[in-house]
Amino acid sequence: MNAWFVLMTLLPPSGSCHAILSDQITGEDLARAVPVFSRIPHDAVIANAPAPESQRIFAGPELQRIGRQYGVELPAKTRVCFEWQMRPLGADDVRAAIRQSLPGQNTRIEVLAISKNRAPEGKLVFPLSGLSASTNVDATTPVSWRGEVIYDSSHRFTVWARVRLAATTTRVVAKELLLPGQTVDTAQIEVQTVDDFPLRSNVTRSLDEVIGHAPLRAIKPGSPVLRADLAEPLQVRRGESVLVTAVSGTTQLRMEAVAESSGKQGEMISLRNPRSGRSFRARIEGKDQALVIAGPVAVLTEVP
Repeated sequence: MNAWFVLMTLLPPSGSCHAILSDQITGEDLARAVPVFSRIPHDAVIANAPAPESQRIFAGPELQRIGRQYGVELPAKTRVCFEWQMRPLGADDVRAAIRQSLPGQNTRIEVLAISKNRAPEGKLVFPLSGLSASTNVDATTPVSWRGEVIYDSSHRFTVWARVRLAATTTRVVAKELLLPGQTVDTAQIEVQTVDDFPLRSNVTRSLDEVIGHAPLRAIKPGSPVLRADLAEPLQVRRGESVLVTAVSGTTQLRMEAVAESSGKQGEMISLRNPRSGRSFRARIEGKDQALVIAGPVAVLTEVP
């Protein structure tokens, strides 16, 4: 039997491509594709692997050159192809990966489209940083989510999906017209259970987020109360009595003072010592509480 005929029966069929799983094509890969290369050390680096969705083709002259290094003879028409091993990428894979990035497990995920139907073998992830969504997205709005397949330890293959996300949650809505500048009380609002976009962060979810705050604009009955529509509540109002803590070194003294201006947490306001009639500045530390650090001598010495 002709020796070349025997050799050709050991070669891969024309047009076939062999799967690889690392970023280098080694002697082991080449031996799997062309058995006559089995004498090559398995860990010998032959070439860099192609990117996913690309192929690395070794034509006859290149294979002959490699063969000569290891005493292997090949016909000039020998041809070998390598490509990354790919797997189907479906809606179930996308849903499972997205669920890992969501805060709750009750989110319903509808996959509308996937950028790739095949991807390298690896871990599919959809980080929150890849989500493109505005603050007014609701449960019916499709959103784009960029993800990636991490393969061969550190390489990344980009994918994206178009999805709809919905979860049962709560939101605060106005029961009556809420007017700007007027503090909201319990009777004016209520909590509803609704299907909403699970990562929507601009809607208030509990009564405590709203009670005691004042709207910056009018909010109609039945409308959700948004965080951006609420002003921080005043912790001190003008004319109210305020408990002032005055600190000087290791000494702490407390006194009652009268607020000469209103303010929120952390703001500086003017107060008046009712005994001396003198005014001083202090920082608001809580509801009707303020703090003076190394305060005026008049404030410290006149505290009982």
